Amino acid sequence: MSLLKFESMLKTNSIYFFDLVEFEEIIIHYLDAGKHALAKKAVKLGLQQHPASIDLKLLQVEIYVIEDKLDKASMTLRIIERLEPNNDEVFIQKASISSKKGNHIKAIELFKKALTFTDDKADVWSLLGMEYLYVDDFKNARLTFQKCIKADVEDYAALYNIVYCFDMEKEHKAAIVYLNSYIDVNPYCEVAWHQLGRQYFILEMYTEALSS
Repeated sequence: MSLLKFESMLKTNSIYFFDLVEFEEIIIHYLDAGKHALAKKAVKLGLQQHPASIDLKLLQVEIYVIEDKLDKASMTLRIIERLEPNNDEVFIQKASISSKKGNHIKAIELFKKALTFTDDKADVWSLLGMEYLYVDDFKNARLTFQKCIKADVEDYAALYNIVYCFDMEKEHKAAIVYLNSYIDVNPYCEVAWHQLGRQYFILEMYTEALSS
């Protein structure tokens, strides 16, 4: 309902009041849909109506990062950090900026710091795991993605990344052990069965591969 109201407002050039939660929902909807120009308009209007909102400023930072306006993003984050030094999203966005600049070691440090403040560790573990992949630290990437699986057994992106790490480490026997233990927990997972068969095939264990 608030989305329709916002789009109606844009068409008629009227100004309607939205509460903070409505603005956040509208902006996140547009970001998820890849409609960054509309998200940007919603942030601008949101900050006009709620200028003290840290959450809206953090969404503004996210848009700056998407647009590669990294200096503006960093400047806004410095202001937010002074107000809320323990805000996990500050460190997540700082890590994203470091990653975009190719400084993956710094990004790893910042994501680790975010983990000390966040309640949603699984999302941060996923981002941290990708940073480890960027620097070819396959062991730490694998261990981090395994934490994602413990949080959500159906996180198949994490499962693919774990198997990829085992492949890069040439630890196919360890991959088989891990996949079998995963299948014990999630026995109907086609992804896991397919990956298990592939590991057996790599080791030329064709009978086991056919039964997987």
